[in-house]
Amino acid sequence: MKMRAFAGMAVAAAAISLVGTGTASADAVNPGDYLIGDTAYFNVGPAQCSIKADGSAGCDIAAGIAKWLNIIPVTDLAIDMAFLPAHPTFGVFGHYGRADANTLPQGNGYGSTITYAGATCSGGGRGAIQCTSKGHSFSFGWSGTTTT
Repeated sequence: MKMRAFAGMAVAAAAISLVGTGTASADAVNPGDYLIGDTAYFNVGPAQCSIKADGSAGCDIAAGIAKWLNIIPVTDLAIDMAFLPAHPTFGVFGHYGRADANTLPQGNGYGSTITYAGATCSGGGRGAIQCTSKGHSFSFGWSGTTTT
């Protein structure tokens, strides 16, 4: 009996792999729609973010959303130097976002992605925001905060 159950699960697994499962993907937006000068500004849920012409990316985050090292509450995260991992700046360099910036659309339910100057940020779906640039990344949202 156990062998029949095992064989049945193997057949079911093979059938699922042949049918495939959809993957979540974010819709790309035109960065030109978000440029103010040479900086792309955009808002996503609880954050106001930007990507500068040098590829630096950062977000101002509503209080209570992000914790650096999952311990220290932060209200901003940035990737601004290739030799440093993503990090908070604690407001020392001013704000990253603008309240009057366009909001990234929800897209297909998984949010949208903006790519500009070698940086990519995705957000708007499922409560998460992720940015990558200069070999580093940060993300925050319902699943917590990560920086690399």
